Amino acid sequence: MAPQTQSQFAATPRRRPRTIWFALQTLVIAVLAASPVVAQSTTQDSIGRVNPSPWRPAFGSVNKSAVQQPTAESLRSANSAANPRGSILNQPLVGANAGSGTRAGSGTQPTGFAGSNQSGGGQGSVQPRIAPPNRAAVVKPGVTRVSHTMTKLPNKAGQVWREYDISPYTAQITSSDQPEKAVLDWVLRETGTEMWFTQPMGVLNVEKGKLVVYHTPEIQSVVKGIVDRLVRTKGQVQTVDVNLITVAKPNWRSQAYTMLQPIEVKSPGVEAWLVSKENAAILMGQLGRRSDFKQHASGRLTNHDGQSFALDKTRPLQFVRSLRWTPGQAAGYQPLMTTVNEGFKLQLSCLTTTDNASIEAMIKCDVDQVEKLEDVSVAVPAGLGGAQQKVQLQVPQMVSWRLQERFRWPSDEVLVLSCGVVATPDPDARSGGLRLPGTGGAKRADALLFIDYRGPATGATIATVPNRANLDRTASNRMGRIGN
Repeated sequence: MAPQTQSQFAATPRRRPRTIWFALQTLVIAVLAASPVVAQSTTQDSIGRVNPSPWRPAFGSVNKSAVQQPTAESLRSANSAANPRGSILNQPLVGANAGSGTRAGSGTQPTGFAGSNQSGGGQGSVQPRIAPPNRAAVVKPGVTRVSHTMTKLPNKAGQVWREYDISPYTAQITSSDQPEKAVLDWVLRETGTEMWFTQPMGVLNVEKGKLVVYHTPEIQSVVKGIVDRLVRTKGQVQTVDVNLITVAKPNWRSQAYTMLQPIEVKSPGVEAWLVSKENAAILMGQLGRRSDFKQHASGRLTNHDGQSFALDKTRPLQFVRSLRWTPGQAAGYQPLMTTVNEGFKLQLSCLTTTDNASIEAMIKCDVDQVEKLEDVSVAVPAGLGGAQQKVQLQVPQMVSWRLQERFRWPSDEVLVLSCGVVATPDPDARSGGLRLPGTGGAKRADALLFIDYRGPATGATIATVPNRANLDRTASNRMGRIGN
């Protein structure tokens, strides 16, 4: 075989090195495409965080089975004002590894979360626990906050609960539909009203046959004393002689002052004395012989022990006080009549002591009198054309006095009260009827009230009706009117 020349070798192409280079480039591109470039790639979790730290667990999709339901203990902790940090987030994990705060097959897990179940080899999710809202801390604007936390009555001052049986008293009362109200009134008169609405906390309630009191032992002792006095007599009917008189001048004191024993009175302008029954009869005789003496009410009253009764003698006085405009009518106005009741109202409530040696009375007296009616002329339109006419209106000039006092005195003496020189309690007795508008002539006098306790009823001359007694001025009276 003849050897090849140089020209033959040069004509033959060199393909092996190029093929090898191409294969290396292809291999490098394949390797680079298969290998991720960490510096240029990003990851994002379900809540939008980019490239989370490898030591923090990523949040996946919500898995309802992973949410732990709140327990009764967690609800109490969340709503307890005394333990505001008792939140569900402070509760331990639920699961086999709850004590260590980790879950098998995953990294370290925060103690405030519960692990979810893994299914199908997918990545599990971790969700926060749901804490119930604290309803006690939510207060709507403009709405009063009301709490229901008290489980027992406070007794910081040593208050005690007592129930008093008052049925022996209320069952015998026939003159009132609510005899228990008298029990409540006498308790309030003895203890006062303000103390039941301040500290220490107290409760006072009355029913038909029971009185409920919650207060200190000292107040309970006072209440028991009142209840004993009412229950002792069992509503027995008592008799009281009442005389209401007036004298024009107060100089009667100069002759009778040695018989009067003054007692303390809180009402301004009111004087009170105690006199023996014998001296009371002498005093009534002296007053009865005066020319300015006038007896307005006299008689013997009967009522159940502790109950209230009222005496009144009034007369209506009518006058034109203003006008009511009535457009469209001929006159254009209508007179408005006003009525004032002149006279007196006397309310009396008596209660005996347990030994029957003393009598206690709550006296309330109101006297109203119109001294005169002042005339006022007003001009009102009289039809068309601008004509006017005068209309008379009356403005009352009134005199009133009030007495509300509580007295206690021995049952063998008589209580005498003087309200000073005031409007006479008799409503214009001289005219014999309604006073004419514009007339005056009202008198002032020294009003005297005699109250004489006569003991249990045996021969009462005045019958009683519920909470009211009408005074019969023709009834016989032991003291009576002596002379003229």
